[in-house]
Amino acid sequence: MHSILSSTSLILSVLATATSVFGSPQYGDSAASSASATATGSSSASSSSASGVHSVQVGPGLTFTPDTVTAAMGDWVEFTFGSGHSVAQSTFDKPCVPIGAAGVFSGFPKDGDVWRIMINSTDPLWLYCSTSGHCENGMALVVNPPSSGAKTLDAYKSAAQNAQGSSPSTVQGGVFGAASSSSGSSSSASGSASASGSASATGSSASASSSAAGNSADANVVKNGLLVAGAVAAGVAALL
Repeated sequence: MHSILSSTSLILSVLATATSVFGSPQYGDSAASSASATATGSSSASSSSASGVHSVQVGPGLTFTPDTVTAAMGDWVEFTFGSGHSVAQSTFDKPCVPIGAAGVFSGFPKDGDVWRIMINSTDPLWLYCSTSGHCENGMALVVNPPSSGAKTLDAYKSAAQNAQGSSPSTVQGGVFGAASSSSGSSSSASGSASASGSASATGSSASASSSAAGNSADANVVKNGLLVAGAVAAGVAALL
């Protein structure tokens, strides 16, 4: 009888050890999958980007800073104003003279106001301040200057000295407000969509995978437990 009890105790001890091993988390279980899903979600959430924004300071003095901008189609050129200035469009051949109904004009914003235009072409865009005497004294800039030839910003400013500048009659062609804020909202919305769509989808997929892995692991624990239990029963029966 003592031998039977000793053998039974030994078998039960083996069963307890096996159950502990089989029941512990294994590589690929839900904990690992959860970590993977978290990393994937973080990467997706941080992958947003903003459109091109080119900042130009209007003033102080008779300057645009910078006075030459290279921008792609769809980019914004954003003007931050000092008081007493404007942005108007002319042709190269008629500096300081409004281009007409198709041109852009900011009006005369207050100090610190921001006004922006979207670039819809990579053709040169000649701009000037229409305040009396400003363009004639060199307050001009060019967006997407010609890569070669005589049509340079210096040539424009030189010709402007003999021009009779004027302002368009209508504010047009641009939008008040910082492009960075607008783009930020757009990027934020895009980022949210990315985080809640892509990351969420990835998270759901990872959850489904981890759930399946967890179920598989549970099934293996039960299966192995039954095998050991059967071995115990067989051993006890043999001893009896």
